Amino acid sequence: MSLSNYGELCTEVYDLTKKIGQSFGGDVEYYRENLKHCKGRILEAMVGSGRLIIPLLETGLIVDGVDYSPQMLDSCRSRCDKRGLTANLYEANLQELSLPHKYEAIIIPGGSFLLIEQREESLRVLKRLYEHLEPGGQLYLDLFLPDNNYNNSELGRWGGSATYHLPNGDIITMEGKCVEADLFFN
Repeated sequence: MSLSNYGELCTEVYDLTKKIGQSFGGDVEYYRENLKHCKGRILEAMVGSGRLIIPLLETGLIVDGVDYSPQMLDSCRSRCDKRGLTANLYEANLQELSLPHKYEAIIIPGGSFLLIEQREESLRVLKRLYEHLEPGGQLYLDLFLPDNNYNNSELGRWGGSATYHLPNGDIITMEGKCVEADLFFN
């Protein structure tokens, strides 16, 4: 999937399926525990509609967010506003990231880093993220290996389908499948 596909429709699905604080494999708890001692700024790259940044903000951490999708950022901003939370949210392509701060920690949860399709692009992103870390800062990437046998309760990582009923009566049906996986980066 190309990141350019993360527009209004995808944001609606995220808002329905990725509830604020909803933990996938214990990731919310993991980040709360591992970041609780941070005194400086934290960046959630690929922040989406706020599933993880909001619980981190609620613990008193200083967390900024960045995403390529203005629709996702609008949703995240709205969700923060409803809870009286403030976060610096930036619209940016990670390959060209240039933010005004350095970060004690940068996180990309939920396997989102795997949405970067081209190896060269992913290497540029890693370089830009590294340049945004304070000396001794830490980068956290949630990754998983493609496995056609893997299935979770929703779409599964690589296969299956799911139907979502939107509040306005619209229905969205999504289908997922693994088209190609190059685990050796030829």
